[in-house]
Amino acid sequence: MSTWTDITGHGQLRFFVDNEGNFWLEQNASKQTKWANLTRKGHEVAWEFAGRGGSYTGRMMIDGEIYTPSEATKKFLAQSD
Repeated sequence: MSTWTDITGHGQLRFFVDNEGNFWLEQNASKQTKWANLTRKGHEVAWEFAGRGGSYTGRMMIDGEIYTPSEATKKFLAQSD
């Protein structure tokens, strides 16, 4: 996530494109979701898409590590329930 390269237009969210061409979009911290709450606690969260304008790949990145949402839930959210 140290490679954020730009900011999207309307949402003002950071993003970057990895070496495989996948588009990673920062989680919007102002949303009312469990993942936005995680960002407000100091974690960096991004979602992977198959290129800019592509579909969601089913992977996310938290603090530089790639997870499926299920894996991330177990690691970051299960202890808070």
